[in-house]
Amino acid sequence: MTIQIDRNRLHEEKSLYLQQHKDNPVHWWPYGPEAILKAKEENKPIFLSIGYSSCHWCHVMAHESFENQSTADLLNDHYIAIKVDREEYPDLDQYYQSACQLFNKNGGWPLSAFLLPDTKPYFIGTYFPVNPREGMTTFNEVLTELHRAYHEDRETVLENANKAYLALTDGPINREKVQFEGHFPHPMSIIDALEQYQDNENGGYGVPPKFPTFAFYEWALEQMLEGMINKEKGQHIIKSLEKMLMGGIFDHCRGGIHRYSTDEKWLVPHFEKMLYDQAGYLRMAAKLSLIYPSPIVFDGLIHTLDYLKNEMTDDHGHFFSAQDADSEGMEGLYFTYTEEEFNEAITKTNDENLIQSLDELKTWFGITSAGNFEQGLNIISLDSTLSESFFSSTGWEKVRAVKKALLNERKMRTPPVTDNKGIASWNFLMMTSLLEVAQYCQIESIHQMALNIFKSCYQGVYQTFILAKDPNGEEKFKIKHVTTKETSLAYFEDYVFFAEMQLKAYQILGNQAFKDNFEQTLHYIHKEFIKAEKVYTRALSMHEHEDYPNIQMNGHDGSCKSPLATYIGLVRRASALFLDIDLLQQITEVQEQLTHEVLKNPLAAGEGLRVLTYPKEAYRLIKIPKTWTEKPDFQRFISYFLPRFVLDYHELDNDEWQICNITACELKGTGLTDFINTLSPQKEQKEQKEQKEQKEQK
Repeated sequence: MTIQIDRNRLHEEKSLYLQQHKDNPVHWWPYGPEAILKAKEENKPIFLSIGYSSCHWCHVMAHESFENQSTADLLNDHYIAIKVDREEYPDLDQYYQSACQLFNKNGGWPLSAFLLPDTKPYFIGTYFPVNPREGMTTFNEVLTELHRAYHEDRETVLENANKAYLALTDGPINREKVQFEGHFPHPMSIIDALEQYQDNENGGYGVPPKFPTFAFYEWALEQMLEGMINKEKGQHIIKSLEKMLMGGIFDHCRGGIHRYSTDEKWLVPHFEKMLYDQAGYLRMAAKLSLIYPSPIVFDGLIHTLDYLKNEMTDDHGHFFSAQDADSEGMEGLYFTYTEEEFNEAITKTNDENLIQSLDELKTWFGITSAGNFEQGLNIISLDSTLSESFFSSTGWEKVRAVKKALLNERKMRTPPVTDNKGIASWNFLMMTSLLEVAQYCQIESIHQMALNIFKSCYQGVYQTFILAKDPNGEEKFKIKHVTTKETSLAYFEDYVFFAEMQLKAYQILGNQAFKDNFEQTLHYIHKEFIKAEKVYTRALSMHEHEDYPNIQMNGHDGSCKSPLATYIGLVRRASALFLDIDLLQQITEVQEQLTHEVLKNPLAAGEGLRVLTYPKEAYRLIKIPKTWTEKPDFQRFISYFLPRFVLDYHELDNDEWQICNITACELKGTGLTDFINTLSPQKEQKEQKEQKEQKEQK
């Protein structure tokens, strides 16, 4: 009897992405020690392919190459082929993405890494076409040449691999410091420096592809609210976000935002919807609503919350990871309409006012017979140059009616696949964002909607990702990274975003358990992830658990906001909350390194800007009665407290409040009315005006 050992081994995997490749003729291995041992035994290089289930270009490369028998033969004969879901192994993905930057100055998915049997990379790229195009080398040519180099030019291959390995394990090479005065450059200085990159016509910065860099815009909005970015400079921020929300990157019919725009107008996105993008969008839009209280902002919040509740939530309460870009074999098909389909959707409403306005509506939404996408299809967007027409009360009612009609038509279509995998860090991000909406959006129905989703999901998120620890162990819990794996490493991002969720929950709900969890988690992070002023992607106790190195975190925002910058921000707030200046001493060197990293590319480091802009002296602790959390007046007033304010609650039998810096309490009083009157911005402005008038009289 002959045992077939050369086969595709992905059939037993739970990952949707790996299941999508289980019938490929490629003899895929899931990542693990068996595959690496096989490469060593046969002296074959490893082809490591990293992607995720909702990635459009991953699908393209799969159909072109991995389903192609001749390409599969090349891989099977000359390589050990390993397929990785990047959502299951975030540190492995980060390591090889960093390596891709070294080799090609870019990254992304699908990631195509060529490794020595010891997993050191000797060449990395992303998508390779099956046929020559636009000067790109074909995938088969790459496979053939890198196989030749491995066997015939081994010295060069080893040299390249060792150089890459050392560069990655040594951490960031560029330690050059940015010169500035004070604790950090003023927000206006940063905005001025970025002015040369502004797209003044379409909003945003730079050239396509354009990503919705939520953390950067959130920082800008916060500084506008603080009065640190003036109205003139802030106009570009508002314009950028308005263009984004009117563009095709936002799903106007259902809510939610797509991953990024391929063009300069925010019109043509890659259509996948990622949970972390929805989290970034919600917290940004909540603060945008304080400055730009437009129906497009409020409707976007409502629709996205409804989308998350009804399409992205598991029966157990946690959130799914993503929805695909493709349906029925075509990207964007589910989200786009021909002119005829648009007309039919409006006609089916039987709304005479809407039907008579059809030509006007098509102008507003940019609907034409030629289309603005492939095959005569139209991506739904709003023409911002016509905003005066549709931002009237009657105009916006028409816009809402059109969106509803298009959504009803879309319900009859085959939807993109939802990846029902749960990812700890992404779920924690979403839970925090729900509370951000509850805090900053002043529309009561939206506030309550976000709070209800948080409360309905909290137990499910906690039970899914928080595992009880051995009672004899030092930690009280450990975090399960992903629902498709029974075990996982301890990842920095998971613990940081869990800590952030706990602090935010304490700020909004006042439960002491959240405060205790926050404090314990910060202690665990400092003990398990930081050594000699270096912060690592996985726990130090798991330093040697994998064949790839445990590399340092960097301060740039990636798919979501930077976990490292978030951690620095949490420690700074913890110092205020616990009135413990020693906590700041623990991060001095890490914060210094982060500062210069952020200033070299502030657009890509919005979270770093958020946590570094404030001097430590700006932080304030607000001690108030826990009973206030149930009072509507306090719930409305809490939107005034930006990140430099940290709330703490007492359960004493009185109604006293205090505001303290890290060394002393500055203000105190009794009662919520007194508290609001004392801190009311209107009162501050009146007092400043009176003081100015008194000085002028003198």
